[in-house]
Amino acid sequence: MSRIEKILEKAAEIKESGRSAVVEEPAYHAPKVPFTGFETGERLVDKDTVDKHIVCITDPNSVAAEQYKKLRSRVLKATTENFQNTIMVTSPDMGEGKTITAMNLAVSLSHEIDHTVLLVDTDLRHPSVQKYLGIETSQGLSDYLTGTAELSRVMIKTGIGKLVFIPAGSVVENTAELLSSEKMRLLVHELKHRYKDRYIIFDSSPLLVTSDSLLMSSYVDGVLLVIQADRTTPKAALHAISQIKGSNILGVVFNNVSKYLANNLYPYYYLYGKEGYYKRPIDSGGDKNNIP
Repeated sequence: MSRIEKILEKAAEIKESGRSAVVEEPAYHAPKVPFTGFETGERLVDKDTVDKHIVCITDPNSVAAEQYKKLRSRVLKATTENFQNTIMVTSPDMGEGKTITAMNLAVSLSHEIDHTVLLVDTDLRHPSVQKYLGIETSQGLSDYLTGTAELSRVMIKTGIGKLVFIPAGSVVENTAELLSSEKMRLLVHELKHRYKDRYIIFDSSPLLVTSDSLLMSSYVDGVLLVIQADRTTPKAALHAISQIKGSNILGVVFNNVSKYLANNLYPYYYLYGKEGYYKRPIDSGGDKNNIP
């Protein structure tokens, strides 16, 4: 049995034990936030300035982009029945490919005929989504949460598929307090229920670096954990999984598997399902030594 399979078996055990130990909370019915003028931003993304690692934009017909389509299919299969449309993407530590995975997944989903996608950068300490999209913006999520910007003014129509983007916004020191605020909880609730065909992908901070992802995991329907071959240790992976015990772990994306480990050029991703976990190839499209 491989190292990653042992990790995933342990993850499944933790997940099942977490379900039995967690007391179900009453359904949360938040009042609607009085938004006006949703998605009025007109700052479209120039595809020529997008980073090459976002292969679903820069090289959509490549083998690498095709692997993200397979990941998209697995995510849809795992979430469609109850439309678990709010998904957080995180990793144990920095540099393991969570942002590239979140972005390529979001773009791939945005090309689906039946769905629209909102990508939200909730890594307020080290935001990088807008850098990879090649855009500059001074306001975003943090500005909305602090009351200095309306949500409609920070939602950017990318012009890529049916993808809308909310950047992290201005640098702030109290990130944990902002993400744990009632305003953030109301926002996630509103985004989830406003459009019945929309997926919301949250690129979050690493689990073992900050507490921000732990806060976000309690708001979303599911979590994708990105771990990197030859970088993420089994101890770190298990520690990260234990941090989100009780959350709905949709799967683990095993990123940048070397040729000698996988016997092919593509990494693997794992998604939990009713019959255990699925294993399929997935390519990050990036340089394994330079992934955010």
